[in-house]
Amino acid sequence: MKNLIPVFTCFIVASLCCAQTNIYEDFDSYKAGEYLGTESNGVWTTWTNATGSPEDTYVTDLLSYSGENSINLQSGGVVDVVLPLGNENSGSWTLTFRMFVEEGYGAYFNLLHYFSAAASNWASQFYFNSGGNGFLTVGGGLNDLGTNFTYPVDTWFEVKINIDVDGDYAELYFDGAPIYNWLWSEGSTGPSNTIAALNLYPNGMDNEPDSYFVDNVSFHEYGLSLTELEQAFDIYPNPAKNTFSINTEHNSCIEIYNVLGKRIEHFTSRSYHSVVDCSNWEKGLYFIKSINECGKDKISKLIIE
Repeated sequence: MKNLIPVFTCFIVASLCCAQTNIYEDFDSYKAGEYLGTESNGVWTTWTNATGSPEDTYVTDLLSYSGENSINLQSGGVVDVVLPLGNENSGSWTLTFRMFVEEGYGAYFNLLHYFSAAASNWASQFYFNSGGNGFLTVGGGLNDLGTNFTYPVDTWFEVKINIDVDGDYAELYFDGAPIYNWLWSEGSTGPSNTIAALNLYPNGMDNEPDSYFVDNVSFHEYGLSLTELEQAFDIYPNPAKNTFSINTEHNSCIEIYNVLGKRIEHFTSRSYHSVVDCSNWEKGLYFIKSINECGKDKISKLIIE
């Protein structure tokens, strides 16, 4: 893929978040059996921007950490999905997700400083071999060879990566236990401090097949708890047709934008629960911005069917 995300989505994320990206993705608002890139309306993409193709993966209800859905990455095809992370280049950030590697299979993912298919700049790569062992590589491997690690097989575990961009520091945790730390700016094609994307690619390394599930993906600045993330995306039903509800802090300013960046609705919530009439809205993706009395903003996405 040559662009990180469609132009209109990039505009919304940059302008509404004031260069702050907050993501919480549990896949439960998507339809099982459908392509992830298509269902997410541009939140997820693929390596060559071919959502809805064999390069995309399916939302599944076969196994999940919470709720009903997750995504399953299997080798043997061309599946190669990407979550753009906003090209953040300052501040401190946390990426977490739940992972389930099936017994007898491996797994793989990477983080990118720059995302443009084969011209990408790899920040770090994570290989999970069958049997519960794996290894991490950093950048091009010239200054840091990375490390070996072990992980739990055939059960859900948490992957957490803290990235201090300004301090040039990254650290990996499994289920809260520290695994390794490294210089974040190391890159396969040269140094960079940018956090560009998460790439999930079941590449079948070491002549063994890959099959793993991913659920509850979050990316946010340090200090934002999971509870706050869940509240930031507390919109239901989602997708919506005629009306939807927003749970937010009292006296928050609510602004709603379409994918072109046009504000179509704004109001102040007088209670913690607000109902919005969307019966005359066009179908598609919308972004809802909530600003509390302290000036802290949160972004949620909404799909209108």
